[in-house]
Amino acid sequence: MQADKHNFDLSGQTMLITGAAGGIGSATARLCGAAGARLILADVAPVARIREVNARLADVAEFHQLDTSQRMLVEALADRIGPIDILADTAGICPRDDWMAPDWDEAFDQVIDVNVRGPINLVRAFLPGMSERKYGRIVLCGSIAGWAGGVRSSPHYAAAKGGVHALVRWFAQRAIQHNVCVNGVAPGPVDSGMTLGQGYTPEDFPLKRMGTSDELASLIGFLCSPSASYISGTVIDANGGLYMR
Repeated sequence: MQADKHNFDLSGQTMLITGAAGGIGSATARLCGAAGARLILADVAPVARIREVNARLADVAEFHQLDTSQRMLVEALADRIGPIDILADTAGICPRDDWMAPDWDEAFDQVIDVNVRGPINLVRAFLPGMSERKYGRIVLCGSIAGWAGGVRSSPHYAAAKGGVHALVRWFAQRAIQHNVCVNGVAPGPVDSGMTLGQGYTPEDFPLKRMGTSDELASLIGFLCSPSASYISGTVIDANGGLYMR
């Protein structure tokens, strides 16, 4: 059957992207904005920084500073911006530290707050409205660490991303009967600020390079599009063959 040339069209859909000042988040904004989505961009960074990173985008409806780990702030934003059709959560942190250090538990709590509690807060705030309107797309960002323990990540990050993978399936089971598809992506190491100076050795990878933010954005954009309308509860790997399940 011939592909519909509009099967990646997001025109008329309102999309919230969190982590929008980061590499994957800003690349997702560029791609989905070009596909016609009405963009609402949020990040823990100040609004001025979100605007600066996304300065080339002419059609952003709103910018918001948001700490997704804070339930009250997420719910306040949901009340403020109203209904959305698509949620792409790319917010996350990946500190490199010594899990045997006396103060490591504080780092563990922070990673879980941002990387696990954040997606829960976002889906809890926006899924009910999507379910009521019988349409929605949600994409969460996992990691190769959630499957294989990571490449150079610490145990709190591996635990958190494994949790995200489980949440994708948990949310999907409760959303699909309302025509809301919940999926995730599991990147390998991506050439971004998060990995800069962390000792990765791309020459040892199967493709001899790290992934790019644009490559991950393309996958997120696909999962948000009509082309993925029969996909739910799936975490798609994008790791250049570094780990195969």
